[in-house]
This record gives sequence, C-alpha cells and structure tokens, in this order.
Amino acid sequence: MNKTLAKSLKVLAMSAMFLIPCSTFMGCDDEIDESNRFTFKGELIATHLQNNPDKFSNFAEILKKARIGDKASGNMLRTLSTYGSYTCFAPINEAVEKFLQDQYNRYLNGEDTGITGPTLEELSDSMATVIAKNHIIERGYRTIDIEGNGSFPRPTMNRRSTTISWPQDNDGQPYALINDHSRIITQDVQMENGFIQVISEVLNPSNKPVPELLIAHEGFKIFGEALFLTGYDEYLRLHVIDKEYDNTDFEPNSGIGKEGKAPYPDEKRQRFTLFVEPDDVLANPANNHLNIPITTIDALVQFAEEWYGTEARGEYENPNNALNKFVAYHILDRQLQYSTSSGPGGFIMENYTGNNGFNSEVNMPTYFDRYDYFETKLPYTMIKVTKPFTNPKLATELVINYAQEMGTVCKDPRMAKHINVVIERASDTQKRPGLEKFDQNSINGFIHAIDRILVYNEAEMAGNILNERMRWDVSSFFPELTNNGIRWASQDISKTTYIPDGYCERFKVLSNDTHVYYLHPHATSTRGYPNYQGDELLVTGTYDFKYRIPHVPTGDYEIRFGFSQSDLRAVTQFYFDDKICGIPVDMKWTNNNTYVVMGWFKEIDEETGTALTEEEIIAKDKTMRNHGFMKGPASCHLEKGKSMRESELAIRKIIGTYRLNNGTEYWLRFKNVTENTDGKQQFNQDFLEIVPTTIISDPLKPEDIY
Repeated sequence: MNKTLAKSLKVLAMSAMFLIPCSTFMGCDDEIDESNRFTFKGELIATHLQNNPDKFSNFAEILKKARIGDKASGNMLRTLSTYGSYTCFAPINEAVEKFLQDQYNRYLNGEDTGITGPTLEELSDSMATVIAKNHIIERGYRTIDIEGNGSFPRPTMNRRSTTISWPQDNDGQPYALINDHSRIITQDVQMENGFIQVISEVLNPSNKPVPELLIAHEGFKIFGEALFLTGYDEYLRLHVIDKEYDNTDFEPNSGIGKEGKAPYPDEKRQRFTLFVEPDDVLANPANNHLNIPITTIDALVQFAEEWYGTEARGEYENPNNALNKFVAYHILDRQLQYSTSSGPGGFIMENYTGNNGFNSEVNMPTYFDRYDYFETKLPYTMIKVTKPFTNPKLATELVINYAQEMGTVCKDPRMAKHINVVIERASDTQKRPGLEKFDQNSINGFIHAIDRILVYNEAEMAGNILNERMRWDVSSFFPELTNNGIRWASQDISKTTYIPDGYCERFKVLSNDTHVYYLHPHATSTRGYPNYQGDELLVTGTYDFKYRIPHVPTGDYEIRFGFSQSDLRAVTQFYFDDKICGIPVDMKWTNNNTYVVMGWFKEIDEETGTALTEEEIIAKDKTMRNHGFMKGPASCHLEKGKSMRESELAIRKIIGTYRLNNGTEYWLRFKNVTENTDGKQQFNQDFLEIVPTTIISDPLKPEDIY
C-alpha cells in the first residue's frame, strides 16, 4: 500500500468514526450524519470543552484544578482560553470516571497512585496538574500530518512522548491509537488555538523508572529477576543528571548569524532503552541452542554461561559474570521509540517529514535497507538495528543484528537462533500472556519486548553482522541529543540548538572559541545541503575539539569522514588518537579544490549528455581515492532520483587505515588551521564510516558505490 493511499484510508476511517457514540465502537454506516460531526466554529479549545459538558465536563474540571505557575488564577483551562497553538487530547467523561475508579482501586490495593478517592471532588490540584499536562502539547498538530506509526513532534507539558499507531479493526479499517491504548474517537477538531483529539481513555504514562515498570508486568518475571540480581536496576533508575541545569540560556555568540542566538537544550536528562525477552519466549526450548526451557533464573544463568563463560560464577553484580554480561547487552544508554515518524528518538529515521522541507523517504529510498548502530551497556559492544526493506519476510520489521545475505549466513551455527531478533510493536507484545496491559513508556525510557534471545558473540559480529561498511550520522554518537528531544526534533521554535560545552560526555571542546550547534533536519539538494539524514552538527570559531568514535570488533579499518563543502568552511587538520592525519584539508567549495585537489568528476556531460562508461567511472573513482577522497554514497538521495554521488558538494574524506582493538577508546580531533582566520568559518559534520579493510581489498566482491 503506498503512503498516499494509506493516508487517505486513515482520513476516511476517522471520518467514519465521527458517527460512533463516545461509549461504544460499533460498525459504521456509509452515510455520515452531519449533526454528529464536530465542525469548525472559531472556538477556542477551552470554550469548546465548556460548551460540550455532556462529553467534556469532567476533563474541563480537571483543567480548572490544574495549576500553571504560582498564581491562583493560573489554571490550565485559562491557558487554553488564550490564543496560541496547542494539541489537546480530550478524554470523554466516561473515560475520566473509569480512570479515577481504576486508580482508586489500585490505591486501595496498596499502590501509590496519588489518587485517594474515586471522584473529581477528591482529586488534588497537584494530581489534576499531572493529568492535565499529560494531555497538552504546546503546539497544534493534526494526526494526519504524522506518517505511519510514530510520535508527535513535541512532548507533552509533562515532557513525555505521545505515540500514535494505526492498527486495523475487525473490518480491516485503520484507526488511530494513542500510546497504544487510547483510541481517538474524533480526530483533528480544529480550534482557533490548535486542535482537539477526542480520546477514549485518559493518558497516564507511567511515572515509574524503567526497572519498576518492568517488574509491574507479569510476563517479564525471569528477565526482571535477572535485572535486579545483577544490580542494573539501580543504574536504570537514573533520570535527573544536573538539577542546576539552566534551560533558559542561549549561545554566548551568534555564531551562525541567521536566527539570532540559538537556545540551549530544553533539559538534561538520562534515559534508556531496555530489550526484554518475555517469559514465553524464554520458556520455549526451540528458542535456544541448548534446547531447554528457561523458566527459572538458574536456567537463564546456565544459558548465559554458554555464551559468556563461568568467570565470577554466582557474583551477579560482577561485570565479568555471565548473567551480568547477558543483561548488560540488553541496555542502551538512550531512549529509542519504535519509529521516528515526525517525532524525535526512533531506532531509525522513518516517515519523517520536517517542517523545513526534509523528507526521510526521499532521502533514504526503501530499495535500500535502513540501519543504525548503538553501543550497549556491555563494554565495547554494539547492536545493529535494521529495517531490511530488501528482505520480503522482514521488510516491515525492526531487526536487531540482522545478518549478511538476508540473514541466511552464520559464522557460528549456534547463533542461528540469536540473529535477526525482531523488536516487537507494543500492540504485538500485548498479545503475549501476562502482558495484556503492557506499557513500555517509563518516566526515563522505553521497554521493548523481543522475539528471540539476544546474545553477543564477538566472532559473529566481526565476521558477519558488522563485517560491512558501517555508517553513522555523527549526531547519533551522542545519546544526550536523543535523550533530550534534540535530535530530529521539530523546528517549531528554532532551526538550531546550541550544544554547550560539557553537555555531551563523548564530545570534548579544546579551545574557548569552539561553538557547537545542532541543525535540525532541513531540505537537502545536490546544490544545497547534501546531508545524510538531513541534520548536522555545525561547529564555528577557531575551533579545536574531539569526540570518541564507536567501539567496533578488533580489526583493520578504513575511517572516512563525510562532509559538505561550502564557501563558509575552514582549513581543518584531522587527528586520529591525537596523531596528525596527513596534511590539512581545505573544506571550502571551489572549482580548483573540487575537481583538481579532490578529483571529483561528472559522470554525465551536461552539455552533450554523454555518459562515462563503467570502466571509466571505476578508473576515476580510483584516482579520487588516490587523492584521499570519495564521492558521497549513492544510497542517500538528496532529491528525488538524485543521490549524494551526483553532488559535488558531498565529499568523503579518507582519514586513514588503522588497527582498532576492542577494549580501547579512539578519538577523532578536528582543528581550524586556516591562515589569517577571522573565526567565522564553519565545520560541517555529517557522517562517519568505519569500513573493514577486507571489504575494500576483496577483488571478487569490490565495495559498491552505495
């Protein structure tokens, strides 16, 4: 199904739902009763809620109790009575009543829900504020503007992500589901100050940290016990990093000079992703090479020791212990949602349409697999996450450690059961026993169930899964950008975020005149911004800085740096592990620099239309490599039908070939060495490639242009 048709079906499906009474979800007639539809009347959100007490009186009362600031008059209902731009998820009266009763019943059972009575009269102002803020985004969004399954571009006023998915009903018609449990009854109700989304359930994302949310689910008992035995539950409770962090500050200098001073990130928090095998996956003997049911922690320990050895046996909090290593490989130090869509923080960028002209589905066509790599808590290891569009069996899935040759090859036969691990959608996890009410969204991260047992094997990773050209968007190196809603975030306020010194642990500033900016995804073109994933890190000034590159298996690698040429660039000296890498690189765009120094060439003569032969192209590629440069990758499209390879601005600099030893940290350093510099030059960081030399030197299977 193409995207245009899919979106049309969504709109048609939601239009049909205007007929559905608030308390039921029945089949729909073909004819639409116009009297039951909300129509645009020029109302404000608060006015509309108050004018429809039969549907929203309970929610309006909550908004009236919810405080904004210290003034008694500063309630949420008053805020929604002002002009501005908001998205309001408005639960119907029955939903509020059900929520209060459910929360009160849990309170009577000893759970701290914060709600000590089943009626609105007994609801405290503080709890009303929490509930209200979970339902308001300070920007108006329509659901039909969000492609596929994803999230709203901005978090709620409580700094929580709001996801949207489109499952199908019994008749095969798509409907909108918020946070995997609350159905949108009436969609995109336009008001003067935003949009109302009428919903069937109160939104109540968990305030529990990751480990507490995990053990609240009956279907995760075995892994939950392992998490607490190894002590990683304490690590996964971290949330607030810097209580004194000032999010009202702006850059010290207007370095990029287009928008005024760029703002600091909104917050500085730590968040996580936890992969978990449900109990029924562990209990199935067919899911492990030992062919045993894993129904106790002892059985899980036995399995882990098969992969990680018996050192420090029984010392579960020891990093050398097998169970400790098993659990650590399931933890990422960043919060990743299932899909990116129009919101920040997905495993891969998918269906992202930025409001400055960027479109991920043009930039990264689906006739190439889409992938990214993430380091885990197990030292010096990573996972690869792939959307394998080229594999019909897995094309719609997100897959951990997708193997070569469409997943058919394994170096270690035992690994056959532990590659191609599918990350489940929350709606699929909810079909498993004990996980019918699965909630993956904790206050400091996401829990994702997986369908196979995830293990790390160095030989398999080096000889198979990571035996490929690995490419990262440089922005993905720094989990702080994902954890705090910076990377891929909406450009509603600013197209640029200033990254202060010390904000990113793996990024070290070495001079006072180094200013770092994150540029949100923007339109790409062969003559404009040739960026890999639309976004970039831009550094200005007489800069001198370094960052740590990802950990890879021990081996010999060629390291390449992708950047875009511009008149604003500087002459830069590259360093690897504090050692100078060749002569400085002039990154400015000039005909002489591009065609003579770098050896870039056109494959089709624009005047005659004559194309180079394949042999001529291969020869000129070799000449360009001899100069130390490469064209941009052909798999990244800057415009429809035009790739980075066709842009003379998109360049890969070959930094050099190095022996990388697993267990060692390596840093890249970049220094502005422009003569007579005025400090206004920019340094563009787009992507990095780490490529096993065996791929480059294989005469039977030479590296492709993609």
